[in-house]
Amino acid sequence: MTNLFIAYVAAFLLPLMFHSWRVAVIGLGVQGALLGLILAAHHNPWSLSLFCEYANLFVIHALFVPWFLFRSMRGHEMASDFSLIAKNMVQWVGAFLLVALAFIFGSKVSPEDSLESLQVGTAAAAILIGLLVLSNQTHALGQIVGLLTFEGGVTLVELLSPHAMPLPVFLGISLVFVILVLTCGQYLGQLLSMPANGEEAEEKATL
Repeated sequence: MTNLFIAYVAAFLLPLMFHSWRVAVIGLGVQGALLGLILAAHHNPWSLSLFCEYANLFVIHALFVPWFLFRSMRGHEMASDFSLIAKNMVQWVGAFLLVALAFIFGSKVSPEDSLESLQVGTAAAAILIGLLVLSNQTHALGQIVGLLTFEGGVTLVELLSPHAMPLPVFLGISLVFVILVLTCGQYLGQLLSMPANGEEAEEKATL
């Protein structure tokens, strides 16, 4: 379990170090797969609700989200200097301070259970890094990555429960998440196509 939490932290921190939107999107898929593995490590008794949770994490979070975002980006150019946060010392120190504060918070919440403390700290770190990315981004894709990183942290908090979520509640939450991803992808595709349309209009006006 400890290795899974370390891997999850790496999955949302490493994309901050790359000038690549593809790495950022793949990072979201890795986070989804790790959430599924964390759920599996809890050894909950099998039920329909638990099966749906696995399907949600492995199919929707790990596979559908990155596939849909890649599909939305198809045919659109992205600046080579794309980054989730500004590449300067202040931002790096701020990011690592947020992660440190998140794990301090986890140790305060669960001082007697080191594994639960690690899970709380990891979830809090994902939420804070998601907010940091959102606060730094003006590009739609970067904002989506920040939002979904935040959502992954919230999901990790939900996995603290030893019991599976009631099926109707879980289905409703999953539906809202799918609608959110579809809306983000649609918004991203339309926003990226606007400059091209504007250039075409200018060319026609010139002719």
